[in-house]
Amino acid sequence: MSATETVQITLTGALFDILLKDSAGGNLISNADGDRIASALGSLGPDVKLVRLRTDGQDFCRGRVSPMPRPGAAVTAQDLKQVVAEPALRVYEALRTTPVPVMSVVRGPALGYGCGLVAASDISVAAESATFAVPELERDIPPTLVMTALMGRIPLKAIAHMVLSREPITAKLALEWGLVTKVVAPDALDQEAEDLTRAILGYGLEAVRAVKEFLRHAPGLGGAAQCSLAANLAGAALSARFAQPRSP
Repeated sequence: MSATETVQITLTGALFDILLKDSAGGNLISNADGDRIASALGSLGPDVKLVRLRTDGQDFCRGRVSPMPRPGAAVTAQDLKQVVAEPALRVYEALRTTPVPVMSVVRGPALGYGCGLVAASDISVAAESATFAVPELERDIPPTLVMTALMGRIPLKAIAHMVLSREPITAKLALEWGLVTKVVAPDALDQEAEDLTRAILGYGLEAVRAVKEFLRHAPGLGGAAQCSLAANLAGAALSARFAQPRSP
């Protein structure tokens, strides 16, 4: 199913693929693109095990199609919130709350909104050629939306450095900070992503979804509550392995 010229969404068995197809144009995401992605993630079928976000070119995502009103337009703070802020936040939230792991595959630049997509993913495999930056302050736009995606993924001082310096960071530094989970040579990226995809799709559905639920909820819990959540999720997933069909 093709969502737009920039975004292609396909479902193949238990794999839900989001492919950014306009690398020549920087894979800029419009509000309409983002809303389609968020809507699709919010209605995943019960058999999906993995969401994979990748591109068919060099750029990952250089940001989004500017939703800012034209200069001189009469707009209110509420207008800007609805048009500028909420569409991006919906996508980040959809990635975080999707009931299965989200994997991003990054070959080239991930800037601003694109950096937020990587941060909102559960695992991110990057080529050594990938770079990450939050350049919004160049236009005096406070990048608080992207910062919500980075929060809890990388240290607070690292967020401050990315935002205030606007300097691109390398894949190696992104790995050290925790923005990505593995870095490989550019010519090994596709195989690395395929191997990881195959591994995740080989696990039991209940086990994979339990892992995502723990990743989603455990960070906000105290030690005892984390242990309780872990036990309940493990018990529910394991019980599915031993469940026997009931006789009519």
